[in-house]
Amino acid sequence: MRIALICGGGILPKNVAQALLKKQSEFAVIRLAGEADTDLELPQSIPLTTVGWGQIGRFFRFLEDQKCSHVLAVGGVTRRPDFSSLKLDFGGIKVLPEAIATVIGGDDKVLSNVAAVFEKRGYQVIGVLEAAPEMSCPQGLVTRNAPADNAAADIELATRAAHAAGSLDMGQGAVAADNRVIAMEGPEGTREMLRRVATIRQQKRARWKSGQGVLVKRTKPGQDLRFDVPVIGPDTVRQIKDAGLAGIVVEAGRVLLLERDELLRVAEQESVFIQGIVFHPSAGQS
Repeated sequence: MRIALICGGGILPKNVAQALLKKQSEFAVIRLAGEADTDLELPQSIPLTTVGWGQIGRFFRFLEDQKCSHVLAVGGVTRRPDFSSLKLDFGGIKVLPEAIATVIGGDDKVLSNVAAVFEKRGYQVIGVLEAAPEMSCPQGLVTRNAPADNAAADIELATRAAHAAGSLDMGQGAVAADNRVIAMEGPEGTREMLRRVATIRQQKRARWKSGQGVLVKRTKPGQDLRFDVPVIGPDTVRQIKDAGLAGIVVEAGRVLLLERDELLRVAEQESVFIQGIVFHPSAGQS
């Protein structure tokens, strides 16, 4: 198996690339122009190229030249391409109708469409959980800090709220504190939701004691984990502390821990707990 690692923005591509290096996996790297913004810190022996949105022909030639059999796409994509303004190469012109079709619909449909484009050309699309499952959160506590005895109700409530948000294709997380749902994640993402939670507390629109309340992150029902896996990282922990919350509960085996060593160091420093739970497909937790 030789992997084509397609990199968007953020720190996740670097984490995945380093995990593949550690496992001695065979891979080549395609950075998306205008999106990839992190130095992957790879040895020169790893083939690497940068491809723009309109260079679809070049994209697939690189996959062929590197004899890639599998495609792994990671990192953020902040904007969908405006095909009316792109300068397409010959390969792009040939697949233009197909390319336009990939960006029609909601996020889940877009991701499925992208996967179909690769599969039609004989490539197997995989996700981080398949390529590097060790990056996911295990079941149980991963910190020395533990939730208080009275945290169970907030965890249950936030779990149900996160499921509801995912069922509506809104987001992957929710916050509950003092037996009340404080926020559900929307298209803005977890970071902006936690900023909103901090503002709600500062403005006293909802009240809870410092160190009470939880963030729950879980996959959406039917989510295509080949392209979109929930993540938490050190910044998530810092925001949890800023919002006056106690900790983070994630879906074990299906949520990634970014910069794991730093994540656990910050969690210890800020007295924030992190716990992995196996959720039932229904709204409740196991």
